[in-house]
Amino acid sequence: MTRIEILSDLSNYFKVHELVGRRTYETLGEDAWQVFDTDTLHCLLIMRKGINKPFSINNWFWGGQFSQRGFRSNISQIVKDKTLANKIYLSGHPIGKAFDFQVTGVDAELVRNWIEAHASLFPCKIRLEWRKNGVPISWVHFDTKYKESNPKIYKFDV
Repeated sequence: MTRIEILSDLSNYFKVHELVGRRTYETLGEDAWQVFDTDTLHCLLIMRKGINKPFSINNWFWGGQFSQRGFRSNISQIVKDKTLANKIYLSGHPIGKAFDFQVTGVDAELVRNWIEAHASLFPCKIRLEWRKNGVPISWVHFDTKYKESNPKIYKFDV
């Protein structure tokens, strides 16, 4: 699929403000799609269409608590905190290659299992965070950061 086709399809499922924080949306508006990598958007589309249930990414627009589960700019709190602590931050979020989400009515582990079972659908390698300090996480994090030695679907623990 071309980027234009991907964006056209994605707009049936997401508004761009669900994928970026408030300041990014205030700055770029509907042009905020530009901050995302095409393969990452394509993967998100494949997941959303394949699972066929609503995804919750950012909900700040409606007064919710989430604003950093898609693109994270240099002034996003997570990025600022790492910078102020003089820690390197190499997440896929600030480069438009990562999303965190939950699927309505579906456990995160089942979503990760679906992604693994459908690896052949994706145009690139995917990294799945599945645990923090050995404990399974209750959301899905995926990114498309590339490392040659990783398998098509690579699970990692933070």
